[in-house]
Amino acid sequence: MELHEIAGKKKQHEADKAKETMLKVEGEGNPYSYAEGPTLKQIQEATRPYRLACLILTVLSLVLLLVIIVLLVKLKTGSGACAVNAVSWKSPTCTVEHCRTFTSQHRDRCSCCQQCPPRWVRLDQSCFFLSTLRLSWEESQNNCTGEGGSLAVVSSQKVQSFLTQNGNGRKYWIGLRSTNDIWTWIDDNTLKQNYWGDDETTGDCAILSSNKPAEKNWIKSPCSSYTYYICRMHL
Repeated sequence: MELHEIAGKKKQHEADKAKETMLKVEGEGNPYSYAEGPTLKQIQEATRPYRLACLILTVLSLVLLLVIIVLLVKLKTGSGACAVNAVSWKSPTCTVEHCRTFTSQHRDRCSCCQQCPPRWVRLDQSCFFLSTLRLSWEESQNNCTGEGGSLAVVSSQKVQSFLTQNGNGRKYWIGLRSTNDIWTWIDDNTLKQNYWGDDETTGDCAILSSNKPAEKNWIKSPCSSYTYYICRMHL
């Protein structure tokens, strides 16, 4: 009986020793082994860099989102309006086609390139086109509208003299016509200062005869007549 108990104790002692050795080996060089689990402080220190990285990424994402929103708002509000300095703005890449398209769409709001298209002549903030094609008054107005302007409005003695000097002796439609014996410009302003000549002519549309002195070179003509025309475009 004693030998049996001694043998049992010996086996138990060897088993305990083997278990102790195994736990010791597992614990060597491994702070998170079965023998010794990680502490809360160690876990916090280990996850701190990841938490910081997540915070930085979140902040960057919010900043990027804010920038996108601001750009979208500016794009939306700027698409239908001109720059503050629209009067003096001149795009280095502006083309004649761009100017014509822009002016025809936004002529009541702002200018485009501050330059006249080819074959147009400039006076102050206006461009004038003296045609080499003869049309009726209505057809002439349609052509001018297609170019981003209208038949010329003679708004001053300076404009009258300028058009006469550049007319090469031809006769041109201007943007003046009569409705119920009231002469009105194409911009709906009533005629105030006139330059009617002494010729006894009749008609409901006005022609500028550049072969006569600027003081008296307008004549009346039927609107269906064919002659040259002058377009005007505001810069």
